[in-house]
Amino acid sequence: MKVYRIEKIEFKDESPPRGSLNVPGRWSTTDMWVVYTSENIALAKLETLANCGSKIPEHRVLRIFEIDDRAPMVEISENDLPDNWNAIPYPSELASIIKGIIESKKFVSAIVPAVQSRYENNILLFPDFPDFNKYVMEVDVNEEYFDSRLKGTH
Repeated sequence: MKVYRIEKIEFKDESPPRGSLNVPGRWSTTDMWVVYTSENIALAKLETLANCGSKIPEHRVLRIFEIDDRAPMVEISENDLPDNWNAIPYPSELASIIKGIIESKKFVSAIVPAVQSRYENNILLFPDFPDFNKYVMEVDVNEEYFDSRLKGTH
């Protein structure tokens, strides 16, 4: 399975990315190493736009990871989550769920519902998982462009 992440170009050589250790997210607190990825490039772009404020993101790279078909993954559905799972501020229960999964050391990643599209998923990677590099490999990093029309600034 290929998964996609868009991030600032200055972090392109940091592999696996460590951004979650500096900034909390919907599924993590700053003490958790979680790499946020999406199941397709368009969703990765939507996630980036949702998190970058009112300006078009510039100087970004698209990172492509390959997850081995035999990798131990857990899927979390909306039914497993509190009713307000997609709210802002993020419900703390979400990070608690993921923290429990990470601490179990049973899964290299979790498939979670995407706020941007209820029919698509994001995939959280856990680099602290034993044998992470056996199951997850970064296969490509290239600059990624955002059309200025996406934020209505054209």
